[in-house]
Amino acid sequence: MAVIINDTCITCDACLQQCPVNAIVDDMHNPLGHSRYYVQPEKCIECVGAFDDPQCAAICPSIGCITWDMPFTAQYDAHFLDSDTYALGTTKEGTPKSPTYREQKYREDIALSKRGVGHEVQEEPTQNEAG
Repeated sequence: MAVIINDTCITCDACLQQCPVNAIVDDMHNPLGHSRYYVQPEKCIECVGAFDDPQCAAICPSIGCITWDMPFTAQYDAHFLDSDTYALGTTKEGTPKSPTYREQKYREDIALSKRGVGHEVQEEPTQNEAG
């Protein structure tokens, strides 16, 4: 996973419908019990190979709701095993589907300095961009 839905989520259902790999679950199925949608890190591919930009952020009406996270790679395995932030799926054997189990695609053009600290995927347009 490389995106997180933060607490500004208004549970509008837009991102849920747009995810090409069905990595998003609604607030009623959020494994952490939060009243917002949740991106399953072991499934999210940041829309690499599917779209130019993450579709969840492109469709989200709550600017800033979707933020970057660390790449879902073995280097960040401990990050994703943090049970306060993530609830990874498990294999039949009960092994967490962490990055060491299977890494996911991620946008290599997003600097690490813009990941893991709540940097917005979609930012509010400036006055010039808004028209």
